[in-house]
Amino acid sequence: MQALEIIRTIESVGGELWIDGERLGYRVPESAVYLVDEILVSKWELLDLLHQRPLMPAGIRLMRWQPATPPVRLNGFSIVTNTEMFIRRTLEQVEARLAGNDWQAGHLSLTELIERLAAVGVIVALVNDSRRLQ
Repeated sequence: MQALEIIRTIESVGGELWIDGERLGYRVPESAVYLVDEILVSKWELLDLLHQRPLMPAGIRLMRWQPATPPVRLNGFSIVTNTEMFIRRTLEQVEARLAGNDWQAGHLSLTELIERLAAVGVIVALVNDSRRLQ
């Protein structure tokens, strides 16, 4: 199994991969424990791929990472021409919204920001489900 396939499989079964310094952290459900061997074999390739992703704000979990190729139409008037920059900026807005800084979030609700990420191929979820979407 190739590294990208491992990441997508882990994310699709509700598992997680993360970088902790030079270490690769992982959490997989019992039903996917067979992936642990794949993770260990492909550790360095997985680290390389994960380093290419932006860090997720505290309280947000990355579910799927498949950035769309620009241009991406968000609505009738908004077109994303630099997907990477758009994703990073939107994640900064998500972080600001979670911290209660409405103006730094562009006065967008958490739901709107998550939908904007989804429109460019990045699916995220709240880690703390008790937090209400605004």
